[in-house]
Amino acid sequence: MNTNFKILFFILAVLTLFAGCKPETKGELGSPLDKVKGLVGTWKVSQFSQIDLNNPIQEERDLTEFYIVEGEERLTLIFTEDGRTYSTVPGAGRNYFGTAGTWSFDDDTAPSTLILTNEAEKLELPLGAMVREFDNTLSIEVPRFCEDASGNRTNTVIYKFQFTRQ
Repeated sequence: MNTNFKILFFILAVLTLFAGCKPETKGELGSPLDKVKGLVGTWKVSQFSQIDLNNPIQEERDLTEFYIVEGEERLTLIFTEDGRTYSTVPGAGRNYFGTAGTWSFDDDTAPSTLILTNEAEKLELPLGAMVREFDNTLSIEVPRFCEDASGNRTNTVIYKFQFTRQ
């Protein structure tokens, strides 16, 4: 038992030594980036895919060819900072975002959902990632569902849009 105690003591001493040898953090992280300013601008669709939630495999299918058609304008989203308004420029493919309205985040400092309120509905769209002022890609998911007579919703498909800053 004395030998086991010595081995255990040695292992703990080595682990304590390694834990105490962490490098010191140098510098500052700086102030957080403004996510509102990150979204402001003009965004054109660059990729489109769908995930069928009723399919047991739930594979993601690239259907970009429905939104990027040679000779046709691409669907465009325009976000402004003043009044937090948005508008769309229609293009090839279906527009799930309405023609115009207001936008907001669920949390301006760490957004995970983009909220679009237009003349017909309020859309809560999960973001693929936070967008910063220097990012050129915006990822938005559009969940679609079926609703029964009792008002119960069943998610059926997720449309994934990727936009490129213009």
